Amino acid sequence: MDKNFTPINEDLLAKYLLGEATVPESEQVELWAKSSPENLKQLTDFRTILEKSKLQHDSGIDAQDALARLNLRLEKETKAKMWAYKNVLRWVAVIAIVFAAGLFAYQNLVANKLTVTSNAMALTQQLPDGSTVILNKQSSLSFVGGFFNKTRQVKLKGEAFFKVSANKAKPFIIDVNQVQITVVGTAFNVKSNNNETVVIVESGIVKVNNRQDSVRLTAGEKVVVTQNQTKLFKGENQGKLYNYYYSGELVCDGTPLSELVPVLNEKFKANIVIANPAIQTLPISTTFKNEKLNEILEVVAQTLKIKVEYGQGIIKLK
Repeated sequence: MDKNFTPINEDLLAKYLLGEATVPESEQVELWAKSSPENLKQLTDFRTILEKSKLQHDSGIDAQDALARLNLRLEKETKAKMWAYKNVLRWVAVIAIVFAAGLFAYQNLVANKLTVTSNAMALTQQLPDGSTVILNKQSSLSFVGGFFNKTRQVKLKGEAFFKVSANKAKPFIIDVNQVQITVVGTAFNVKSNNNETVVIVESGIVKVNNRQDSVRLTAGEKVVVTQNQTKLFKGENQGKLYNYYYSGELVCDGTPLSELVPVLNEKFKANIVIANPAIQTLPISTTFKNEKLNEILEVVAQTLKIKVEYGQGIIKLK
């Protein structure tokens, strides 16, 4: 071995062959391999045994079968190289087992991409930078860019509440629909569907922009962004209806009836419609905790002096 090169251990060779090495590590291995025919042969031998084992990143891999097949090939190698090859075995087996197990709530661990998904219930997840995200049901969050090593950028589908750890050197960026949200350290809620994205800020400052415009929001403010919208307008948010899915409460503070009804429909899987346009802006200030839908509507009716009409598959407010 050329004394001008840093000694290369078997773990680093395994990382290099499996595509797990960093750029500096890869360069180190390649320079080492070029420094002598002996080094190049060792690297070639490592690559050959790995390719012949035919292990791929596939969730259908049987880890025990993979170990058995690779061990069978290792037995054919000389004892002098046995220890080095077993390091390759360890790396390959670990990857196979991780993919087979599914890594609990995580999915799609490919090329530095990691996705966490909620199903029928809200899910709380701490992110690699110390930030916390609470996903509403049927929502997902994808991490990109090397697990936040170089940038804090994520992609959201559905709805989530974010409590972002402050880091002025690395702004936290969320891509959702055709909207980008940029923050340093703050708490806010993002809700999206195919045609609309709603951002509500609880604390701190949030910048929201689409392809045509941008707006800065502070605590208590919100913006609704529709598809192909050219101008963004911020408004005041009344109450904390947005956090019902993790707080268990419906907090109304001068909240218009037109904002309460969609949340009730979502929470209770109901079909409530405001049959009288004149009552849409009527404000209500109260907090609901564990009440049933009919109990909530009774309070709303008494407070706003309106009527609730129950029909087959529909509830009308008049």
